[in-house]
Order: sequence, then C-alpha cells, then structure tokens
Amino acid sequence: MAMSHEDMLKRARQLKKQKTITIGASPSAPPPHIELHEETSKPDLEPLTRKFKSRGKKIVEATSQYSTSQIQLAPQQTVDDTEMSFWHPQFLHSQHGRKHNYLRHDAHLLKTQDLKTLHESILANLHKAEASSFMLMDQFTHLSTQKSLDLEQKEQSLVLSQIENSRLAAEVIELTTQVKKKEELLVDLNNQLKTLEAEKQSWNLKEKNLLNSSELLKDQIGFSLNMGFQLALDQVRVLCPDVDLSPADISKSIIDGQLVETDD
Repeated sequence: MAMSHEDMLKRARQLKKQKTITIGASPSAPPPHIELHEETSKPDLEPLTRKFKSRGKKIVEATSQYSTSQIQLAPQQTVDDTEMSFWHPQFLHSQHGRKHNYLRHDAHLLKTQDLKTLHESILANLHKAEASSFMLMDQFTHLSTQKSLDLEQKEQSLVLSQIENSRLAAEVIELTTQVKKKEELLVDLNNQLKTLEAEKQSWNLKEKNLLNSSELLKDQIGFSLNMGFQLALDQVRVLCPDVDLSPADISKSIIDGQLVETDD
C-alpha cells in the first residue's frame, strides 16, 4: 500500500521515539563479606608486622599492575649466581628467603617470642591470607561473569540493531521505488494534460470557426428566403395584377387568417 508524504513523516517520528530493547541483567549478589577476627592474645610482633606489611604492600602493588589473563614473570633473581624467575620450577625459595628475608635481628627477636603464640600468629596470618585470596577470587569471578553478561547483552543489542537497520534499509528501498514509480506516473499525467490542453485549444478554434460558419449560413439562408419571398411576390403580381400586396412581409406570420407582426 502506497504511503503519502505525511504518513512517511509520521512513521519516521515513531521509529525515532522507539528505544532499543535490551535484556536487563539482574543484579548479582555482592561478594560475601568476610570478617577477620584478631586473636585475643597478641605477641609483641610490631617490628615483624611492619616488615611484613611493607613487604606485602610492595608485592600487591607489583602484582596489581599485571592482568590475571596475561601473567608476566617477575624480574630475574640471582640465586647461587644463577639468574632465574621465582616462577621457575627450580627456583630455590628457601635459600632466597633465608638470604633476603631472614635478618640477624629477626632471629634475635623471634627467640624472645613464645613459640606457641608465634605459631598461632603464623596460622592466623595464613588463614587471613587464604580467606583474602578466596574473597579476591570471588570478586574476580563476579566481575568476569558480569563482564561476560554485559558483553553478551551488547552483542544481542548489536544483532537487534543490525536486524532493525536491515529492515529500515529494505523499507527505504521499497519507498524509493514507489516514489520513483509515482514520479514516472506524474510525468505521464503531465504529458497527457498537455496533450488534452492542446486538443482543447484545437476544439475551441474549431468551435469558433463553426460559429462563424453558422452565422454566415444564417445570413445566406436569410438572404435566400428574402429573395425567394420577393420572387414569389413578383409572380403573384404577374398573375394577379389587381391584388394589393403591400401588407405582405416576410417577417409577418399568419394568425387566424390575418397577417400579424411577429417579434424576433
């Protein structure tokens, strides 16, 4: 069905107001909150704590610069005059730790601590580290899942947009074809109108000529009638010379046996 210019504008405004339908992602549950409780009895490990915190902070800052999907090896370390990364399976962690992380004042300080308390503190720190790693992995898994869902939604939206663009392109092509056909029809009608106007002028000229010819024929007929009437009167004068023909006139009519003037 052909659409008028107003219908096409209305359709364009409606399509502009439509919004792209996207599938909303349901909010995922926030990562579990882990509360870490300190031991009630704490040894005096403030120097070690500061040391561990400083070293842990440096490790976190170094590892946070790398993506989990693109793990890069740490800088080369020297162990027994051999350079290798601590990710290497033959890296001597114990020797490296004793050389770089176990200082003389550490040994003196640790000897003054209660071994049981120190063992509990180590287990607590290991538990905190393990719990923190689980929390970080949960957050990473949550972010990865959310990113995958967002990517899937964007792909679906892109597919819907492409389908809509294809439909609109096909509709534009169809409308363009219809407009072209209408333009061709309009040109044909204009040509027919010009032909009809030319024929009208020709018929008007013929009518004018016929009217002129009709007037000439009327004059000729009137002249012929007058001439015939005069010839008839002349013959009557010859046949009846004593008859008075003065009342006779071609413009009079016979009504009730008498000649009467008639209006034109």
